[in-house]
Amino acid sequence: MNFKPAAGRLEASHVKLCYDAGYWRDEVPGDYLQKHAKERPDAIAIIDGNRRITWEELYKLCVRFSLHLKQIGIEPGDVVALQLPNWFEYIICYHGIQLAGGIIVQIGADWGSTEMAYGFNTGPAKAAIIPVVYRDHNYAATLQTLRSKLPRLEHVMVARGEAPDLCISLDKLLADPVEERVTPTNLQESRINPDNIIRIVFTSGTTGLPKAIMHTTNTLAHSGRITEAVFKHDAHDVFLIYLPYSTNFGSIMGLQLSVMVGATMVLMDRFSATRALELIDQEQVTFVPGTPTAFIALSNSPALKHARLDSLRLLLSAGASFPVQSIKELRQKFNTTFIDSFGMNEFGMGFWCLPEDDPNEVDGSIGQSISGVEARVVDVDGRMVPNGETGELVIKSAGMCAGYHNNSDAASSWNDEGWFHSGDLATLDDRGYFRIVGRSKDVIIRGGATVSPREIEEILIRDPRVREVSIIGLPDQFYGEIICACIIPKTGEKPTTPEIQEYLKMQIAAYKIPARVAIFNEFPLNSMGKVRKDVLREKVLGSRDTHEKSNSFR
Repeated sequence: MNFKPAAGRLEASHVKLCYDAGYWRDEVPGDYLQKHAKERPDAIAIIDGNRRITWEELYKLCVRFSLHLKQIGIEPGDVVALQLPNWFEYIICYHGIQLAGGIIVQIGADWGSTEMAYGFNTGPAKAAIIPVVYRDHNYAATLQTLRSKLPRLEHVMVARGEAPDLCISLDKLLADPVEERVTPTNLQESRINPDNIIRIVFTSGTTGLPKAIMHTTNTLAHSGRITEAVFKHDAHDVFLIYLPYSTNFGSIMGLQLSVMVGATMVLMDRFSATRALELIDQEQVTFVPGTPTAFIALSNSPALKHARLDSLRLLLSAGASFPVQSIKELRQKFNTTFIDSFGMNEFGMGFWCLPEDDPNEVDGSIGQSISGVEARVVDVDGRMVPNGETGELVIKSAGMCAGYHNNSDAASSWNDEGWFHSGDLATLDDRGYFRIVGRSKDVIIRGGATVSPREIEEILIRDPRVREVSIIGLPDQFYGEIICACIIPKTGEKPTTPEIQEYLKMQIAAYKIPARVAIFNEFPLNSMGKVRKDVLREKVLGSRDTHEKSNSFR
């Protein structure tokens, strides 16, 4: 397969620097699995519903699956597409593919037929692993209709259900002790190089088909190693993993860090605040990596009143901006350490605040860059802007991906010096703390004036009637764009456009005040829990109920 890093991503000098600094090592997940199986064979590695899997059993199943892959003709460098929810089978397949020397294409469990065709053709995949049915979607049937468009796809394995014609039952493979018939001595020969491309994850963008991002073991492991060192994760930890494994954040926390330290993984294949609170108590969860949307849901869950949270020692948020008022509410309700952070699929973890930071000073910022990450705020010409001024956040990182697969245009995201242009607008203060003020593509131009949605969101979330808010721009013949506040109100509340305008008029300039308010029960989210502003815009424009107009601020 032709997986070539984009220029400058994995050059020899970069590789040497990462090894010399200790950010990269000659370690792969299979090494950790084998170590835990040997040293802690009866310790619980995975809790998935009623299923509990020990480290010894997990390693055996990973080896078993890798041997089955070899028997059907998967060779080192072959691509295997993995499209499963957060089930225990995902962990087995992910590590089993690597043990066999394969390259994993991580496809979102919620992807539909168009996205599936795109994902399976990335590589392209020689084999695919899918659920028979998940969330009322018959994936097996969908994939059968796509087979003619996937000429390189030779094998389809299906999980948790009867295998249709021309498919292989993953359930039966995992139940078949092939290791008793085949000596797994050749696994060491296919041990992956930690600097080779071993996985492809897709951007969680909101428009168009996502970019395919190439990662190595070490580019993923950098985030895990720094997280382990800073927050003292070890084998006594119990991770609650609802973040999709198909995202980089989910992979770092639930497939890399957890295996590195030997923590127990408690799995959720779909997030529910009530169920999450139950699992935290039931399984004595110590660590929850999550997104602001999920943490806000936990804070507002009626079940929180009766939840027992004594086991929790760390909540780590990433994936989207977290409103300051929501952070304050979370801190009041959860008696544990809360950390806000920032990262991207391209480079993993990049910034965070620390437990010793004063919340009054750092809440709303993304903190400082973590070890192994350099960051700047620059203008359109790439020059650093003075502290306090807005520019684009650019980054270098030991966790930086090896580039985009088959996307030469996207390679322009890096400049000639290797700085990655994030597309995020940010400021840097005199103490070295970064603050995201918006996405460049989300900026609203109203009558020639630039409006940052984040600024309005941070103020509006303090309204006691508002639970969540997302600011979008709508087309307007006179101003070009007008501002719309999309709001999920707190229980029993239904704020109107005039009420929201009245709340804001003494706090921000008149031109920044929304001309419309749209009330939602929930926001459309992508796989990382980020609000799909493009979908919000379509819903507002297509619904008369949400078109509450006021000329007062137009």
